[in-house]
Amino acid sequence: MRPVTSDRTALSIGLLDDLAVVREAERLGYESIWTGEGQGKTAFGKLERWATATETIGLGASIVNVFSRTPAALAQSVATLDAHSGGRASLGLGVAHPGVVEDFHGVPFDRPLPRMAEYITLVRRYLAGVAEPFDGEFFSPARTSFWEAFEPVRAEVPIYNAALGPGNVRLTGEYADGWIPYLYPIDRFREAQEWLREGAERAGRDPDDIDVAMYLLTSVDEDADAAYRAAAHHVVQYLRHIPGYYEGIAREAGYGAEVDAAQAADSDEAAIEELSEGFVESVGVVGTPDEVRAQLDALREAGLDLPIVRAPMSADEDGLRETMAALAPEGR
Repeated sequence: MRPVTSDRTALSIGLLDDLAVVREAERLGYESIWTGEGQGKTAFGKLERWATATETIGLGASIVNVFSRTPAALAQSVATLDAHSGGRASLGLGVAHPGVVEDFHGVPFDRPLPRMAEYITLVRRYLAGVAEPFDGEFFSPARTSFWEAFEPVRAEVPIYNAALGPGNVRLTGEYADGWIPYLYPIDRFREAQEWLREGAERAGRDPDDIDVAMYLLTSVDEDADAAYRAAAHHVVQYLRHIPGYYEGIAREAGYGAEVDAAQAADSDEAAIEELSEGFVESVGVVGTPDEVRAQLDALREAGLDLPIVRAPMSADEDGLRETMAALAPEGR
């Protein structure tokens, strides 16, 4: 087994926008705090606000999808955040799913993997100030540099890809600085690291240079049964209300019958009863604080560089703060 070489820990607060929680995460020693956007507030809007209320904690957008903005707009947004935060920005990209891309943004969910590769390439060119034209499949800008009035704080900002399938994980190894899977069964995670390595080697890159992060469902309670039910409720929301996306990895990991039963159940509560403990515990860390810390160390040994702790969506503010405290780097 791989030795634990770091206690790097990050935090996601989902779609929340709470300055008190952000400040507490910084006080507790979290390396970075991450937020997505879905169909709510923009990630960059929240992160810009957080930058003014913090001094040291990293600020990660994850995920923002590669259909709703041009590469230039993405580069402008992350470069501005990086400037306003003194070089603390990270960019987590994703292809999202048709429910967001087509139903909300009204654009076709077309050829997501080639689009992702082109986005990463172009965002890097904009940040580096490459003035030459780019002739791409999706975008062909005449220049990929900002006006002289704005020079990015850093020519390189870490770019992560929220990949799930084999092709996208290989693409991550080929193009991105880091990988952020979510609700990823641990057995599949071990296999996927080989896909990551294949992609890196295809591009002549060192696989060890790719930061293996993970949005990690983290359900902590002194009552282990309560922790389990909160985690199971979270998993059910993704299986029943975002069909055709996260369920694919679960099926490939051998949980297809449970996915089918949960989706066919009459209610979310009934769906929880269709999930096995093995399934729920394979996609997160669940239990008492001591149990969760031990599970987290095991994941680090399995190859996880940066866990991004994510409390179950049913957690209230007290539950979120308890999760933060239980996994805080300062308390390790």
